[in-house]
Amino acid sequence: MTLTPEAIFAWLEATAHDPFALAIALALATFVTEDGALIAGSLLVGGEIAAPALVMSALVAGIVGGDIVLYAVGWSAREIRALRRRLPIKQAKKVRNWLRGRETVILFFSRFMPGTRLVTYLTFGFLRLSLVHFTVVMTAACLVWVVSIVLFISQIQKAFSGIGGTYAALVAATIAVLIIIFTPKLVRHHKSAKTLDDAELESTLNNG
Repeated sequence: MTLTPEAIFAWLEATAHDPFALAIALALATFVTEDGALIAGSLLVGGEIAAPALVMSALVAGIVGGDIVLYAVGWSAREIRALRRRLPIKQAKKVRNWLRGRETVILFFSRFMPGTRLVTYLTFGFLRLSLVHFTVVMTAACLVWVVSIVLFISQIQKAFSGIGGTYAALVAATIAVLIIIFTPKLVRHHKSAKTLDDAELESTLNNG
Protein backbone atom coordinates (compact mmCIF):
# COMPACT_ATOMS: atom_id res chain seq x y z
CA MET A 1 0.00 0.00 0.00
CA THR A 2 1.33 3.43 -0.92
CA LEU A 3 1.66 5.55 2.22
CA THR A 4 -0.26 8.61 1.08
CA PRO A 5 -2.67 10.60 3.27
CA GLU A 6 -5.50 9.21 1.11
CA ALA A 7 -4.45 5.60 1.71
CA ILE A 8 -4.03 6.18 5.43
CA PHE A 9 -7.38 7.96 5.53
CA ALA A 10 -9.10 4.98 3.89
CA TRP A 11 -7.45 2.60 6.34
CA LEU A 12 -8.44 4.69 9.35
CA GLU A 13 -11.95 5.24 8.03
CA ALA A 14 -12.43 1.46 7.98
CA THR A 15 -11.84 1.39 11.75
CA ALA A 16 -14.03 4.43 12.51
CA HIS A 17 -16.87 2.26 13.83
CA ASP A 18 -14.66 1.31 16.78
CA PRO A 19 -13.24 4.42 18.54
CA PHE A 20 -10.64 2.40 20.46
CA ALA A 21 -9.41 0.65 17.34
CA LEU A 22 -9.32 3.98 15.49
CA ALA A 23 -7.26 5.60 18.24
CA ILE A 24 -4.75 2.74 18.23
CA ALA A 25 -4.55 2.75 14.42
CA LEU A 26 -4.06 6.52 14.31
CA ALA A 27 -1.33 6.44 16.96
CA LEU A 28 0.48 3.63 15.14
CA ALA A 29 0.18 5.49 11.84
CA THR A 30 2.31 8.31 13.27
CA PHE A 31 5.24 5.87 13.51
CA VAL A 32 4.98 5.21 9.78
CA THR A 33 4.39 8.76 8.58
CA GLU A 34 3.71 11.49 11.09
CA ASP A 35 2.57 14.08 8.55
CA GLY A 36 0.36 11.58 6.72
CA ALA A 37 -1.33 10.54 9.95
CA LEU A 38 -1.86 14.18 10.92
CA ILE A 39 -3.49 15.01 7.58
CA ALA A 40 -5.62 11.87 7.62
CA GLY A 41 -6.74 12.57 11.17
CA SER A 42 -7.69 16.12 10.23
CA LEU A 43 -9.79 14.82 7.33
CA LEU A 44 -11.55 12.35 9.64
CA VAL A 45 -12.55 15.25 11.88
CA GLY A 46 -13.51 17.48 8.96
CA GLY A 47 -15.64 14.71 7.48
CA GLU A 48 -17.28 14.23 10.90
CA ILE A 49 -16.17 10.59 10.87
CA ALA A 50 -14.33 10.85 14.18
CA ALA A 51 -14.46 13.07 17.27
CA PRO A 52 -11.82 15.82 17.44
CA ALA A 53 -10.76 14.89 20.99
CA LEU A 54 -10.22 11.26 20.02
CA VAL A 55 -8.17 12.10 16.94
CA MET A 56 -6.02 14.74 18.62
CA SER A 57 -5.38 12.58 21.69
CA ALA A 58 -4.34 9.61 19.54
CA LEU A 59 -2.06 11.75 17.36
CA VAL A 60 -0.35 13.38 20.33
CA ALA A 61 0.12 10.02 22.05
CA GLY A 62 1.63 8.48 18.93
CA ILE A 63 3.91 11.40 18.08
CA VAL A 64 5.21 11.91 21.62
CA GLY A 65 5.66 8.14 21.93
CA GLY A 66 7.84 8.21 18.82
CA ASP A 67 9.85 11.12 20.24
CA ILE A 68 10.49 9.17 23.44
CA VAL A 69 11.64 6.16 21.42
CA LEU A 70 14.28 8.33 19.73
CA TYR A 71 15.32 9.71 23.12
CA ALA A 72 15.68 6.11 24.38
CA VAL A 73 17.79 5.16 21.37
CA GLY A 74 20.11 8.08 22.09
CA TRP A 75 20.26 7.04 25.76
CA SER A 76 21.17 3.47 24.79
CA ALA A 77 23.92 4.68 22.46
CA ARG A 78 25.98 5.66 25.51
CA GLU A 79 26.35 1.97 26.33
CA ILE A 80 26.33 0.39 22.87
CA ARG A 81 29.37 1.36 20.80
CA ALA A 82 28.04 -0.15 17.57
CA LEU A 83 24.85 1.89 17.93
CA ARG A 84 26.73 5.04 18.81
CA ARG A 85 28.77 4.83 15.62
CA ARG A 86 25.66 4.70 13.48
CA LEU A 87 23.83 7.65 14.98
CA PRO A 88 24.21 11.35 14.03
CA ILE A 89 25.28 12.40 17.54
CA LYS A 90 28.97 13.15 17.03
CA GLN A 91 28.46 16.74 18.17
CA ALA A 92 26.57 15.74 21.34
CA LYS A 93 29.46 16.27 23.76
CA LYS A 94 30.41 19.53 22.05
CA VAL A 95 27.01 21.11 22.63
CA ARG A 96 26.51 20.02 26.26
CA ASN A 97 27.48 23.41 27.68
CA TRP A 98 25.81 25.29 24.83
CA LEU A 99 22.52 23.58 25.66
CA ARG A 100 22.37 24.82 29.23
CA GLY A 101 19.47 27.23 29.56
CA ARG A 102 18.33 26.50 26.00
CA GLU A 103 16.89 23.00 26.42
CA THR A 104 13.22 24.03 26.53
CA VAL A 105 13.36 26.43 23.59
CA ILE A 106 15.31 24.01 21.37
CA LEU A 107 13.00 21.10 22.14
CA PHE A 108 9.86 23.17 21.61
CA PHE A 109 10.88 24.63 18.26
CA SER A 110 12.29 21.33 16.99
CA ARG A 111 8.71 20.04 16.80
CA PHE A 112 8.02 22.56 14.01
CA MET A 113 11.28 21.95 12.11
CA PRO A 114 11.33 18.35 10.78
CA GLY A 115 14.97 18.35 9.72
CA THR A 116 16.14 19.01 13.29
CA ARG A 117 14.13 16.43 15.23
CA LEU A 118 16.19 13.27 14.82
CA VAL A 119 19.52 14.68 15.91
CA THR A 120 17.91 16.75 18.68
CA TYR A 121 16.03 13.88 20.31
CA LEU A 122 18.97 11.50 19.97
CA THR A 123 21.32 14.07 21.47
CA PHE A 124 19.05 14.78 24.43
CA GLY A 125 18.90 11.06 25.13
CA PHE A 126 22.65 10.58 24.62
CA LEU A 127 23.40 13.38 27.08
CA ARG A 128 20.80 11.84 29.41
CA LEU A 129 19.04 15.11 30.01
CA SER A 130 15.84 14.88 32.04
CA LEU A 131 13.30 12.53 30.44
CA VAL A 132 10.50 14.19 32.41
CA HIS A 133 11.45 17.61 31.08
CA PHE A 134 11.82 16.20 27.57
CA THR A 135 8.38 14.57 27.71
CA VAL A 136 6.61 17.62 29.14
CA VAL A 137 8.08 20.03 26.57
CA MET A 138 7.48 17.71 23.63
CA THR A 139 3.90 17.05 24.75
CA ALA A 140 3.22 20.80 25.00
CA ALA A 141 4.75 21.48 21.57
CA CYS A 142 2.91 18.53 20.04
CA LEU A 143 -0.41 19.72 21.47
CA VAL A 144 0.08 23.15 19.90
CA TRP A 145 0.99 21.62 16.53
CA VAL A 146 -1.66 18.89 16.40
CA VAL A 147 -4.56 20.92 17.75
CA SER A 148 -3.80 23.83 15.42
CA ILE A 149 -3.53 21.65 12.32
CA VAL A 150 -6.51 19.40 13.05
CA LEU A 151 -8.90 22.23 13.91
CA PHE A 152 -7.79 24.49 11.07
CA ILE A 153 -7.78 21.82 8.35
CA SER A 154 -11.06 20.30 9.48
CA GLN A 155 -12.70 23.72 9.36
CA ILE A 156 -11.33 24.29 5.85
CA GLN A 157 -12.80 20.96 4.81
CA LYS A 158 -16.20 21.87 6.26
CA ALA A 159 -16.10 25.29 4.60
CA PHE A 160 -15.65 23.66 1.19
CA SER A 161 -18.16 20.88 1.82
CA GLY A 162 -20.56 22.53 -0.63
CA ILE A 163 -18.42 21.43 -3.59
CA GLY A 164 -18.63 17.78 -2.54
CA GLY A 165 -16.99 15.69 0.15
CA THR A 166 -14.17 14.38 -2.04
CA TYR A 167 -13.22 17.79 -3.41
CA ALA A 168 -13.48 19.40 0.03
CA ALA A 169 -11.12 16.76 1.43
CA LEU A 170 -8.71 17.32 -1.47
CA VAL A 171 -8.65 21.09 -0.85
CA ALA A 172 -8.12 20.57 2.86
CA ALA A 173 -5.35 18.01 2.28
CA THR A 174 -3.58 20.33 -0.17
CA ILE A 175 -3.66 23.20 2.32
CA ALA A 176 -2.40 20.88 5.06
CA VAL A 177 0.57 19.84 2.91
CA LEU A 178 1.42 23.48 2.20
CA ILE A 179 1.28 24.33 5.90
CA ILE A 180 3.52 21.40 6.79
CA ILE A 181 6.02 22.43 4.11
CA PHE A 182 6.16 26.14 4.85
CA THR A 183 5.76 26.24 8.64
CA PRO A 184 9.40 25.18 9.25
CA LYS A 185 10.60 27.99 6.98
CA LEU A 186 8.56 30.54 8.94
CA VAL A 187 9.53 29.18 12.35
CA ARG A 188 13.22 29.11 11.41
CA HIS A 189 13.20 32.91 11.18
CA HIS A 190 11.99 33.30 14.76
CA LYS A 191 14.80 34.69 16.91
CA SER A 192 14.31 31.96 19.53
CA ALA A 193 14.26 29.08 17.06
CA LYS A 194 17.78 27.81 17.63
CA THR A 195 18.81 24.26 16.71
CA LEU A 196 21.81 22.06 17.47
CA ASP A 197 23.29 23.16 14.14
CA ASP A 198 23.58 26.64 15.64
CA ALA A 199 25.85 25.23 18.34
CA GLU A 200 28.40 24.13 15.74
CA LEU A 201 28.13 27.47 13.94
CA GLU A 202 28.69 29.45 17.12
CA SER A 203 31.57 27.17 18.08
CA THR A 204 33.18 27.73 14.67
CA LEU A 205 32.82 31.51 14.93
CA ASN A 206 34.18 31.60 18.47
CA ASN A 207 37.17 29.46 17.56
CA GLY A 208 37.80 31.48 14.46
